[in-house]
Amino acid sequence: MQIALVLTSVLIISSCSTQTRQLFFDIQPPTPEELAEKKQKEEAALAASQARNKQKNQLTGTEGMSFGRSDDNQPRPEIESVMDWKKAQEMLPKDYKKGIDWSAALEQSLIRPRIGDDPRAEWASAFQWDFIIKAKKPKNHAYFPHSAHTEWLGCRNCHNTSLYPYKRNPATMKEMKKGASCGACHGKKKVAFSLKACKRCHLNRKKKKK
Repeated sequence: MQIALVLTSVLIISSCSTQTRQLFFDIQPPTPEELAEKKQKEEAALAASQARNKQKNQLTGTEGMSFGRSDDNQPRPEIESVMDWKKAQEMLPKDYKKGIDWSAALEQSLIRPRIGDDPRAEWASAFQWDFIIKAKKPKNHAYFPHSAHTEWLGCRNCHNTSLYPYKRNPATMKEMKKGASCGACHGKKKVAFSLKACKRCHLNRKKKKK
């Protein structure tokens, strides 16, 4: 019992921050050289991320677009000065169902999301893992772009125990219609495009004949 308690305590302490562990163990603070090395690595990672984003922007025609950074000193988009929602809607691009295409608005720099309340925060790089959710019929295969979602949201906004655990079976349309999984934004609340815009996800769907 005592051994289990000791092991549990060690595990808890080891998962704490360096500052907390220093209260329990004789851990020396990082040296100036170690701090400089850490900063150098962070700057290299940021430069690599910026290079990837620049390449992506060149491919999508949005080169020069900058948003969500603490050093973002560019003038805010024109749409932010519009107080009337109907006028704002007219300025935003539409999809084939005439719903607002927020991803296109972002790519065209018509909107530029802020990172949040903390001015020191940095915008995380988009998670480039887009994939196809297989269905029994090829026409029902669904395309899921992590990249488009993580331009807006951090992983934990969706991946949590209540909305979408990290490991689970693909969502079904039935549960989406009830507001679960993808339906939390694309269902009844319609934060993003509606579930009726089938071809936004089901790329193999053909236009219905009249």
